[in-house]
Amino acid sequence: MERDSLTIAAWAEFDLGVLKGNLREIRRRVCPGARIIAPIKANAYGHGVVEVARALTALDTYALATGSLEEAVAIRRSGIPTRILILGSSLPESVPHLLGHDLMPSIDDMATARAVSEAADAPRPVFIKIDCGFGRFGVPIEAARGFIDGVGALPNILIEGVYTHLPFFDAAGRDWARDRLAVFDGFVADLAEAGLEISVTQAISSSGIAGGLTDGCNAVAPGSLLYGLAPVAPEVGDMSGFQPVLRAIGTRLIHATRRAADRPSGEDAEYLRQGVTATGIVPLGMNEGYRAAAPGHAAAMLMRGRRVPVLRVCLENTVLDLSSVDEPRPGEKVVALGRDEGEEITVEEMAEWGAVSPLGVLISLDGRLPRYAGAGRGAAR
Repeated sequence: MERDSLTIAAWAEFDLGVLKGNLREIRRRVCPGARIIAPIKANAYGHGVVEVARALTALDTYALATGSLEEAVAIRRSGIPTRILILGSSLPESVPHLLGHDLMPSIDDMATARAVSEAADAPRPVFIKIDCGFGRFGVPIEAARGFIDGVGALPNILIEGVYTHLPFFDAAGRDWARDRLAVFDGFVADLAEAGLEISVTQAISSSGIAGGLTDGCNAVAPGSLLYGLAPVAPEVGDMSGFQPVLRAIGTRLIHATRRAADRPSGEDAEYLRQGVTATGIVPLGMNEGYRAAAPGHAAAMLMRGRRVPVLRVCLENTVLDLSSVDEPRPGEKVVALGRDEGEEITVEEMAEWGAVSPLGVLISLDGRLPRYAGAGRGAAR
């Protein structure tokens, strides 16, 4: 939707054209014809699950993947018919609801497998989650063959996919993931040799793609890379060709004050001791997901193409040092994230200030600001 610059005081701008470009770069790096299972966890990594689901469906992805039944149902209710895989484990009692919305469950225990078999009135596709060493969800790979045989023997179940998760961040993690990929490849080869036809096999996600790993599977599940977030350390992975889908967090100045030198107490005295002669307030605070810098770090926003330091983050507002700005006026645009007249604040920089990951920044801001999405690169700006 269009932003009314006169009434909206703080907003987030996304460019879904960049999402398309990131997916194109992913396809360039993986094997030709590899199926794309597109993770849209946590409200599409904070980008808006329904909007992103609609865009990815139009880009010929094999399936969407989320750990939230509620978000999957929201996608269905929006009229999007694509395959949706529920990641991780599901409680057996949730299975009828899950199948009722034509969602594919992940199976890693027999109780859930039996619940699918009993609730379905015809063969329903499921994915088997294998724990190949990460230790979060899944059947331990040592027990996986017998488990698959048991699930496959149940009526009304079609094992459509087998997958695992092997994320990493640094060089040591990449070596570990490469070793575990070889193990998973061997497991998949054994299934094929035994005559078990599994349509989809997947192990590599964003870290593996950025880190240059390959495997024998026919699908990949890139999460962070779709949104332009680096999944690995710079020395481990190549992020060239990827751009952030979140283009900007914008707000507007709602108050400006010239600090008087004759006020000896309160915030005036504190700011004057810091050499602050003018302050401004923007309506972007903790309630909107904006966070103060961690100890030893300093945050800033952009106004008129220059950096203005953040002095204090309050519940619904942030106080800025406007000493370097001549005659600041309420209503002027302030950029918390993004580009302004040649200067830029990136999500990686905000993450460093807050001692969190870039994804942590996005999740903090998720759902708290009006969201405006453009259809082409730069369209939302």
